[in-house]
Amino acid sequence: MLQTGYILGRNADLIWFLGLPYVVLLVALACQQWLSAVAIAAVTLWITIPHHFATWVRAYGIAEDRQRWWGRLTFGPIVIFAMALLGLKFAPITVVLLAILWDKQHVLMQQHGFARIYDFKAQSGAPSTSRFDLVLNWALSLNLFLTSPLFTPIWLVGLYRLHLPLSAAAVRTLHGVSWAATACVLLAYACHVIWSLQAGYRLNPIKYVFLGSSYFMWYFLAWHTNAVLVFTIASALMHGIQYIVISYWYTRQRMTRSGNQTSWTARLVKPGNIVAFLMMCVFYAFVYQVLTGQPLEVFGLGYWQLQNTYSRPVRTLAEGTMSSKMAYDLFAAGIVELASLTHFYFDSFIWKVSDAKTREGL
Repeated sequence: MLQTGYILGRNADLIWFLGLPYVVLLVALACQQWLSAVAIAAVTLWITIPHHFATWVRAYGIAEDRQRWWGRLTFGPIVIFAMALLGLKFAPITVVLLAILWDKQHVLMQQHGFARIYDFKAQSGAPSTSRFDLVLNWALSLNLFLTSPLFTPIWLVGLYRLHLPLSAAAVRTLHGVSWAATACVLLAYACHVIWSLQAGYRLNPIKYVFLGSSYFMWYFLAWHTNAVLVFTIASALMHGIQYIVISYWYTRQRMTRSGNQTSWTARLVKPGNIVAFLMMCVFYAFVYQVLTGQPLEVFGLGYWQLQNTYSRPVRTLAEGTMSSKMAYDLFAAGIVELASLTHFYFDSFIWKVSDAKTREGL
């Protein structure tokens, strides 16, 4: 009835997929206690940017995939950056929120993808398990965004800007509906697990430990921190480190099976060359920092100023104008998120477990 399977191996998974959420939780709480907002933003950037390099290696480093997705890899980034720059000028908080939501969807889909890999490796789960896993991830993520003390004030300010203010009673009702819907999803998921066992399908317990550890970290921080940047650093650490690990391992697998040992990608990810790969990730982050190395207050050259844009008070909430701290946190988080848009776009198609070539690499 139970069949264990691992993405990389028992010990590696224990470090990178099962234990990492608890480590980054402690790191995030330590950052909140001892680091300034600028330092937290810097740590986040230094984790997020290196895992973008892993994306470029994964997307452009495998010749077969590069040929298959030539159009998407060429024109997609141009369109995304053009739209993002226009949005930051005319609707900055909307763009930041959309970027954050895309980031959460992107992280959600990475969690779902890892869950699918766990079932794939263990040959576990029913044909419908993939859909139930996806619905579970969506329900838990949306509930966190809608109900947590960390994110509720942010989307309330966004709604007020769109002339859609909510009363305190409406917010409480929305929170209640969200929790009730999430409870229904959890009940349906439990019923699906029981049905799967009765129908003779195996379960991989490692998948559930992985999902439980990840969501425990996110929910704990959303209820026990008061800064978006603290939540962002934890999410970025877990997501970025896991992404670098799986990208290096996957690309090395593809290169080894193709017999190609002469390309720059093969040399970069060959067995035992992990230090060189990580150094390239750090060098990429260093170049990024040199090109954009300004204080966050002048990061946008004075062009985007969230605090001035949202200077009108939110009277129905008695919140006053947007504070300088909230404006700083949102802009800093937005810079991190917007730098990730192309990464989100690429991952929407290069990591699909349903793709035969992707499964071959896994």
